[in-house]
Amino acid sequence: MAGAEKIAVFPVEDLSQGPNGVNFVLTEYLEKNLEEQGLELVSQKAVISFMARNRIRWLGFLNTYYILQARKELGADLILLGTVTQRIEKPTAAFGMVLYLIRTDDARTIWSDAGALSCNDVRHLFAVAEPESTKDLMPVVVKNMMANWPENIGLNRDRNAVFEIADVDLGRQHVSPGEKITCRVRLRQIMDEHNPEVSLKIQSKDLLRMRRKGGNVYEASWPAPAKEGLYPVSIILKWPSDKERIAFLGTYHVDNRPPVLTLGIRGVRLQGAVAFRDRIFIVPRLLERELISRWDFSIENEEGQVILHQGKQDKLPPRFIWKGQCGDGSAVADGRYQITLKVWDHAQNIATVSEKVAVVRNPPDMILEARKHKQELVLDIRHKGAIPIAFWHLEMLTDDGDLIKTVEGEALTAKVDVTVPETAVECIVTARDILGNHMHKEIKDINSLIRQVEGEDKPLDTWTAEF
Repeated sequence: MAGAEKIAVFPVEDLSQGPNGVNFVLTEYLEKNLEEQGLELVSQKAVISFMARNRIRWLGFLNTYYILQARKELGADLILLGTVTQRIEKPTAAFGMVLYLIRTDDARTIWSDAGALSCNDVRHLFAVAEPESTKDLMPVVVKNMMANWPENIGLNRDRNAVFEIADVDLGRQHVSPGEKITCRVRLRQIMDEHNPEVSLKIQSKDLLRMRRKGGNVYEASWPAPAKEGLYPVSIILKWPSDKERIAFLGTYHVDNRPPVLTLGIRGVRLQGAVAFRDRIFIVPRLLERELISRWDFSIENEEGQVILHQGKQDKLPPRFIWKGQCGDGSAVADGRYQITLKVWDHAQNIATVSEKVAVVRNPPDMILEARKHKQELVLDIRHKGAIPIAFWHLEMLTDDGDLIKTVEGEALTAKVDVTVPETAVECIVTARDILGNHMHKEIKDINSLIRQVEGEDKPLDTWTAEF
């Protein structure tokens, strides 16, 4: 093998684990085997980063565009792709796989091989060191396949080839209907005395002639069709001698539907808005899997003024957290606000979703009244706020600080009976609503709460004013 060759081993697809299965153990084994034979390896970390950066979600296959990108971004001369086609343990262990070796400068498959083996195929004298599982079979299969690896890899170029594709640019791979698509192709060399006629074929339709832009650069433009779907693009070169070559360049996706987006906000519903005190979690959800190119998040007050705005050309974050602040960090006033999130997919289709929220920091709105009934003093405790109470606690103390009575609960309205005191009795009330707002009130003399007119339903001004 030529030591100067650099190879990128992509994660091996494992169909025995399902359509999205991957076998990293086998991938590492192949890398080690190739390294021992003198090939320079692209690190697996760099390969995974390349796949994430280019959003490659399928293993075992790369189109021409990604092959050329791998040469440009990873510096790889060769790419090895693999697929585990069989891996079973019972009743007899069996293992099978396929390998494809691709040359990156012209995106050609220059070698492939398939191998399979079961424990029944391997029999040793006295059954010594016979394989018992797919883990034992895998090294044997790989060794047999590597024995067929082509010699002088990289030097054995097909000199009958008429052209080599140096670079392909299909523009954005996700477009909207009617959007202009431009394809540029640069040919590295043309081993012929005449220049070819260069055309594109899109989804097996009529040919589209490409214009020469200088040197060996060719270009063609066309509008994206109205029908949504995936459209393959191939290049066709035809010489006056009737020689013809065709190569697959890549695909583009026509997308005419905006993302389906919702906002998940957990909290108390208050007249159509979700109420909170100090912070609220906003979770965006895409109901259909979609690649997002950018997003825009904003919050408006009741007058329609934008008090907070953020946008980014990136994938959608898993959540937003609003702490009830403006863009300058100052706290907003209690009231209702509108949260709006806009997202754009890679075809620039836009989806917008809005939710109303309410900032509530005021303490619970309590009403406490007292009335005499025979020898008893009856306290009526009510809550007239919109936010439900989570907990309340009441204590009655003598002038000397002795505890007369204590009572607590989680719901209002409530009634508390106590023997009519002969002296002043202090009353302490604390409460917390479900948002976490607290109230603490001390009444020096509970007799001051007795209604002046029997049957009157209005509390004393002194109590309500202090709230």
